[in-house]
Amino acid sequence: MSVQIDDIKSFFEKSFSDISRQYDWDNSGAQILSGKKDVKKVGFALDPTEEIIDQAVNEGCELLITHHPLFFTPFRKIDTRSRIGRIVSKTLKADLSILSYHTSLDMADYSLNDYIADLLGGNVEGYLDYFKTENFKKFVVFVPKGFEDSVISAIDEAGGGCIGNYSKCTFYTEGTGTFLPGDNTDPFIGEKGKLEKAEEVRLETIVSAKNINKVVEAVNKAHPYEEMAYDIYPLALEEKKGLGRICTFRESVSFKDFVETIYELLALKVIKHNARDTQFEFSKFAVVTGSGSSLWKKCKSAGVDVLVTGDMKHHDALDARAEGIVIVDCGHFETERIYMEYLSTLVKDKFDIDTKILRETPSIKYFWG
Repeated sequence: MSVQIDDIKSFFEKSFSDISRQYDWDNSGAQILSGKKDVKKVGFALDPTEEIIDQAVNEGCELLITHHPLFFTPFRKIDTRSRIGRIVSKTLKADLSILSYHTSLDMADYSLNDYIADLLGGNVEGYLDYFKTENFKKFVVFVPKGFEDSVISAIDEAGGGCIGNYSKCTFYTEGTGTFLPGDNTDPFIGEKGKLEKAEEVRLETIVSAKNINKVVEAVNKAHPYEEMAYDIYPLALEEKKGLGRICTFRESVSFKDFVETIYELLALKVIKHNARDTQFEFSKFAVVTGSGSSLWKKCKSAGVDVLVTGDMKHHDALDARAEGIVIVDCGHFETERIYMEYLSTLVKDKFDIDTKILRETPSIKYFWG
């Protein structure tokens, strides 16, 4: 069975994460879609640079998935003399597609931050910075027995039935439905003017409020009945989503050991921090992959002692230290690149296709004389 680009795109935008969780300024999703739809090999990288495009083509990839988008701002022209123009030109000539998932992955149920927290052995307690609250509805539809699988698939494709990292979550019970087709009907089961008793299932699931209309429309198309019977119930359920993770250790650890663990896990050449003294122990820390040193104020209000992130700025380091918050700068590239390896394995296992981590180096290197 061939894997389509849309299959992988749907997975990243509906199942594994929700593309609506991205910030307004972001541009997660399709960057370039070629005419080639079948995918046999996917390349993974942090950034869609020219070098990465060349590697993806040489490796025989039909699809490239990156964390950072190719396009952040609108543009009026494609100039092949510019960096972006050259990338677009190379990509189109090679019939290569590019998908990028940025802040939608930062705020996925199992995000970059969760992955780093797991590697460090921390227990995730909550979000460091709340972004939005999602409300949910219960969707109930009555389906003739034997058609429940096609309806469940329709719900899934429209973004319903997801609980955490589980998809197609439903519950159904069997029963008997009755209906009397009128003169101006074309019944799927039964005859006009005759009371029909049909074996049906009552299928129910959970749907985010923002997706409920799409789910109703999709199920209506998949449903065999001329008139679909369904109910929508409000739920006293809401789910908060946000950036960063607050984590705890069961027992206090030394800061020195903690830094050495990070150094080894991320294969770092250097780690920066703002601690006056490294001889202390702690049990509560936060993780914000990429550039997150400005969130140190959230750490103070959350009772977090240590913030693991990248791109620590001079004044953030000074202000945080004055307030007793230690920032550990592991690098923007280093804290995010490792997650692409996780995604590569995830896609390979789910779709049974070849994946390739493409070679790239940080945009900033350290020189030791």
